[in-house]
Amino acid sequence: MNRTATILFASLGFLLAAGAPKPPPAIDISRSAAKVEFPETITFSIKAASDSPIQTLELEFGLTGRGCTPDINLVVPDDFSPATEINLTYTWDVGSVTDIPPGMRLWWDWRLVDEAGNEARSDKEWITWIDSIHEWKTLTSGNILLHWYRGTEAYNQDLMKTAETAREFLQNDIGAWPSEDINLYIYGSNQEMKDALVGEPDWIGGLSYSENQRTILIGIDPGNEKWGKATIAHELTHTAIDGIMGGCFGTVPLWLNEGSAMNAEGPLEADYAAVLDDGIYYDTLFSLRSISYAYQYIDSDPTLTYAEAYSVVRYLIDSYGNKKIQRLLNRLGEGYTYDNALLDSLGVDMDGLEALWRKSIGADPMRQTTPEATADSMLVATLPPASPPLMLSTPTPMLQPTEESSAAGFLGTDVFTYPWDLIVLCGLSLICLAVILAAVLIVVLGRRKSAAKPAGEGS
Repeated sequence: MNRTATILFASLGFLLAAGAPKPPPAIDISRSAAKVEFPETITFSIKAASDSPIQTLELEFGLTGRGCTPDINLVVPDDFSPATEINLTYTWDVGSVTDIPPGMRLWWDWRLVDEAGNEARSDKEWITWIDSIHEWKTLTSGNILLHWYRGTEAYNQDLMKTAETAREFLQNDIGAWPSEDINLYIYGSNQEMKDALVGEPDWIGGLSYSENQRTILIGIDPGNEKWGKATIAHELTHTAIDGIMGGCFGTVPLWLNEGSAMNAEGPLEADYAAVLDDGIYYDTLFSLRSISYAYQYIDSDPTLTYAEAYSVVRYLIDSYGNKKIQRLLNRLGEGYTYDNALLDSLGVDMDGLEALWRKSIGADPMRQTTPEATADSMLVATLPPASPPLMLSTPTPMLQPTEESSAAGFLGTDVFTYPWDLIVLCGLSLICLAVILAAVLIVVLGRRKSAAKPAGEGS
């Protein structure tokens, strides 16, 4: 046989082998599924068969997250035992382990190994942890996905335009925009959003979950669209800043995070400005260090925290410009401490910045310095087994303070915080007492005069 014939026969054999049906896999996975029962459980199911008994069956699942964040949970169904055919489920009681907010996307797959040593893994699949009460629809613009169920499409397109405008503003203002998808869930009312949440404060109107996923929740009541649009810009700012903090060790002071978000909304609302003026007048401003790690409250109201944060960031913008703030955020994202990031970008530490800011707004110098928290003091939780990474939220207030509650703090906060309120209250009480005494005196004198009349006078 000549060489040409040999090549032809070899080629023919190769083609026949390539066209022959492939042998079935040693382990056949015929079903891998997940079902959400919001807000309680997720049930994962698997159906598979093998000629050799399946000895190992493991379910892996988790949330998307940063590379340095643990994101694999491995469990074995309680009722699993080796067999050539399996048809099992595993129910994850989500609420008993951790609070996962609506809109989170979870991945899962199954790993199987039979007695003969064959291994198989199901395709990695995704499911969204969201309620089925509402018929969600989705609008898309770039990497912004706006999910909605109430109102017309034109109404929600208008909300999307707000998100697009905020995206353009943030790309120019802080010089960054996340590359991952941003899921923006618009609830038809604030109460309907709260019904879907667990463990969040009553005053929230919006939440941004950016630690593991770019997910935003906002409840917009009918007629409250102006606030809703401002909150979209606010929450997208948190998402953009979190994108800069993409490293494992980068964190941003709360006042810088919230202040940037408040500035993205536009000028400070009158009610917030009034609360800030009260804080300046009565010398009750929080120190920057105290609002670097946690919201501070007056009578369970965080308004002053937000108003101060806005004022400080506004001072940074006016005094240093956007480029300096971008450098500050980048340094924080690289893991610089708060003071070192400020020194590198602005030339002052946090106490020096506070002194300059207070002087610019006419406030008294701060009375004491709160030590900066250490890394150890910032640890918030240890994850239990079979639990996704802890979700960190950035809440936004729902309602602005009323004019009555922000006017000089009269009975809107502790009266001993505002001595003039106490004086006014005592003065009103004394006036009321004087009126009562005068009325009693008139009655008594009238009776005495009547009793002193001579006999025969009157009827």
